[in-house]
Amino acid sequence: MKKNSGIFFLILLIFIYALPLIIDYIATNMEESTGPNDYARIVDVDYKAIVLDEQGYGGDILVTEKLTYDIHAASINNPFWELWRDLPEDYVDGLKVDYDVISVKQINPDGTEIIYEESPKLYWDDSDYTSSKYGPFKWYHSKGPYNENLANYEAVFFYINGIYREEVTFELQYIMHNASLKYSDVSELYISMYSEDTIKYLKSFNGQILIPDKDMPKANNYLAHTYGTNSHTFEFTESDNVNPGYHTFLFNLDSSDLKFKPYNKYLEFSLLSFNEDKHIFTDYTPNNIYSNEVYLEEAKQAIEEYDNLPKEYKNKKIIFLTITSIMSILILYTTINKDKKIKNKYNFYRPKMKMKYFRDIPSDLDPYFAATLAFCKKNKKVDIGDSYSAIILNLVRKGYIELTKIVDYKKWTSNNININILYVPTLINNRYSLNSQINSQNNFQANQMVIEEKYNKNGQKLEDLSENEKNYFNLIVKYAYNNSVTMKDFQEKIAKNYDSTNSFINSINSSIVNIGINQKYFQISDYKYVKNKYSSTGTMYIIIALIILIIGNLIIYNTRFDFAFGSLFILGLVLIISAIILKIKSKNYILLTQFGADEQAKWYALYNFLNSNTLIKEKTIIELPLWEKYLVYATAFGISEKVIKALEINCPDVANSPLLSNRYYRSANFRHYNRSFRNTTYTARSISHSSRFGGSFYGGGGRGGGGGGGGH
Repeated sequence: MKKNSGIFFLILLIFIYALPLIIDYIATNMEESTGPNDYARIVDVDYKAIVLDEQGYGGDILVTEKLTYDIHAASINNPFWELWRDLPEDYVDGLKVDYDVISVKQINPDGTEIIYEESPKLYWDDSDYTSSKYGPFKWYHSKGPYNENLANYEAVFFYINGIYREEVTFELQYIMHNASLKYSDVSELYISMYSEDTIKYLKSFNGQILIPDKDMPKANNYLAHTYGTNSHTFEFTESDNVNPGYHTFLFNLDSSDLKFKPYNKYLEFSLLSFNEDKHIFTDYTPNNIYSNEVYLEEAKQAIEEYDNLPKEYKNKKIIFLTITSIMSILILYTTINKDKKIKNKYNFYRPKMKMKYFRDIPSDLDPYFAATLAFCKKNKKVDIGDSYSAIILNLVRKGYIELTKIVDYKKWTSNNININILYVPTLINNRYSLNSQINSQNNFQANQMVIEEKYNKNGQKLEDLSENEKNYFNLIVKYAYNNSVTMKDFQEKIAKNYDSTNSFINSINSSIVNIGINQKYFQISDYKYVKNKYSSTGTMYIIIALIILIIGNLIIYNTRFDFAFGSLFILGLVLIISAIILKIKSKNYILLTQFGADEQAKWYALYNFLNSNTLIKEKTIIELPLWEKYLVYATAFGISEKVIKALEINCPDVANSPLLSNRYYRSANFRHYNRSFRNTTYTARSISHSSRFGGSFYGGGGRGGGGGGGGH
């Protein structure tokens, strides 16, 4: 158990620490493609923008870009026939920022150029790629506003000659309108160079912003600024010599600079011009809706606020971390303290003796109840199919029934098995012949049977039956004719008589509480109330933790909170730890009496004994009656194979026991039949419920045993 717990915590820690990497990978590396090597990425950019302040071009910039694409088509038979460069349009202060494409060239490795022609239409069909009219070496500018239905994509497309895997370079030249805006006290040049998906795979970005000397503000009359990348801004230099006649702003970014998070996926440049040079590069710029208003202080304040964002969010993240840490401490404290409060409120008895193995049968307890009691503090679930098998075995062991072949030379199948009644009980208010079938509409509980005789027809002295054994035996008697019913007919009648079967299941289900209360095992009927309550709380904690760890972190990852120093990971981890504590502690929150706690320890120790290899290695002689009980209760525990294996090794006088000598009781077919019986009863129960509450059922009259214990 300790080893398993250690492995669990190791896996949990790996999960917690790996989750940020997983989230980061999902958020940054998801791409639309038809395969792992189906992509065309812009990896290198040389960007050059010249500010225009001339008649007809006021507020515009002339942009020349050299773009290198890394192309990896998934298949050589399905190469790339088109590339694109996003040119997103927008409205700023009432003026539309849009583009006019001037030229597209493909730059070959040897320096030669292929000049592309403008295509008259946007095309997608394969036949267009190679047509003489549209064919490769053309370009098309799909303008906005963005609308897929209208084929407006705000991008320029390059139609290429089917590239499989290589790098290609293009030179794109276009005019960006309304990049410069003027106000009453300031002018602003604002260039959004690259953003969103276009920057995801950049390895280098070299940029130049050129302003003609005649349009360049004096040294104290302008403020230049950059925006974007994980560094918040990126460095630039200025020169009057690189491009004669122009003042040039230069920046060279490599892969170490080009790191982005969802909240900073852009590369932008701005220049504010003020004082006497407030309109020096906007003489011909058209007026916007705010051209007559002052804007300088607001613009400077916006830059200052932007520059302060990292510090501001660092403080916010510290506050967030502090809050989540306090919450985590309170949750953990409350969880630990909750155990004390529960133990003060309820009596949870401990067994007087601790034991690992118990070799004797603690009492002649109902097999279903014995398994339920044994595992009530464990995660192991009792299989009602195994309990049905154990009940039948106990009815055979106690001499009430036997299972025989109909045709001796055929195999044990549901079609070849008779359930024979060895003891004929007397009905209360006996109004029916014992050898006639009881009307299926009679209430099952009203036909309970009182055992009067002490011996069966073979002369075997009878033991008393448990509540569930009586229920099962009554069911067999109910459908028997001449004290016998085939296994196939028995299951068919179970399947058809919905209400009677439903009554039988209700009796089985209620038996646990009935036995537990009547025989003083449980303090109250809802003996698992406290366990279920706090186990459910633990489950709720886990659900909340997963929401916080996955959804919560994905949400804040897309903001400047990033992972907030792992705040949500700490909170989620504490919730999971608290959930584990609650679930581990809740196993002991069973409202047993002192007698019940002592008996539970014995039955679980018996389970441990039967489930270990001790029984196989046992050297002492175990008498047949004890072997028979071992088989019954091991079957209820779901470990009958262990006892069967030990029987074959250590019990040479199996032939002297009607129960142990019948190999069918020790076969997988027997267990399969009772699990099939379980399914049949619950199907009949569901039909009974649906018909009672207005449902309908259209069937062919039962399942016919579902294969029963068949097999070859």
